[in-house]
Amino acid sequence: MSLTLHDHIELLSAPDPVMLVSVAAIKGSTPREVGAFMLITPTRTAGTVGGGNLEHQVTRQVRDAFADGPSEIDRAAVKRFPLGPGLGQCCGGSVEVGFHLLTDDQKAELSGALTSILDQPVSEAGRWVMLPIGPQSQGNSAQLIAQADSAQAAMLASGFGTARGGIVSLNGVETLCLRLDEALTPIWIFGAGHVGQAVVQALAPLPFDVHLVDSREEYLGLSEREKFHIYQSDKPEEEVADIPSGAHVLILTHNHALDFDICRAALMRGDLGFIGMIGSQTKRARFVRRLKDRGLNPSEIGRLTCPIGIQGITGKQPVVIAASVAAQVLSVREAQRTQSQPIKSASDGIG
Repeated sequence: MSLTLHDHIELLSAPDPVMLVSVAAIKGSTPREVGAFMLITPTRTAGTVGGGNLEHQVTRQVRDAFADGPSEIDRAAVKRFPLGPGLGQCCGGSVEVGFHLLTDDQKAELSGALTSILDQPVSEAGRWVMLPIGPQSQGNSAQLIAQADSAQAAMLASGFGTARGGIVSLNGVETLCLRLDEALTPIWIFGAGHVGQAVVQALAPLPFDVHLVDSREEYLGLSEREKFHIYQSDKPEEEVADIPSGAHVLILTHNHALDFDICRAALMRGDLGFIGMIGSQTKRARFVRRLKDRGLNPSEIGRLTCPIGIQGITGKQPVVIAASVAAQVLSVREAQRTQSQPIKSASDGIG
């Protein structure tokens, strides 16, 4: 992500004209999700809206507009691109692409927003830009792009869930909202042994904010970095209470009794995401009986995934388990993105 941001910032710092191109809406199968965006200049690009002929045609149209002067996409337009026979792409769906020509002030504003992501941690609400695309946006360049303030960002993050953005009505104006930072999914890993550390490495390039917890300080020798946080706790099960709502949980400790305490605490929360525990079917059956004895109901117990990992991968090496688990939680995340219902409008007090 950081390399991509550096590319965007470098391009925005150059004197060339810049068109911000984004996926505003999709229908059917498409190469990228809503909110994906790229920057195009007469000679360079940064980012991607899906590659292939779609991106080639978008880039060509933008550069033709640069060469020919003012056109229908020189300020704030949305155009539909069918991906079937017209573009020769096998996806078969269609993409609505937003075009926003940036003024020098807007280039500086966008560059500043992207730089801030590199310079300091991003809150759960994320950093967003709002791009009016309705009739009121025409001829009003000064209002073409604006950073969302904290209240607006929280509203957008809540409304779009794990999605990267979309079109909403703000103060009666159709507005394309784009999340600039990656919408990371928090995941808490209990257990820093061989499997836990392998899972951390497998998740490193993926869109997860990883939190590793263990009682054994000698196992926590990994260095903290962006998207990776370490917690030493004498009672890891008590850390469950502080996990944010919706976060995923992986239970991989060295002790079955500790596994049970963490598992029970997580299942009792009711507001967490995926809850997975390493182990066999026999371990699961034993835990299910004990959880019932402790008063948990079938719906609570049913949220436990054990064994973890995708079916068909049976290797026991830590790196194999880690790859399987990473694929599993990534599939859960993608399913959540598909199921999320983006907001369609916002109150007149936003914007």
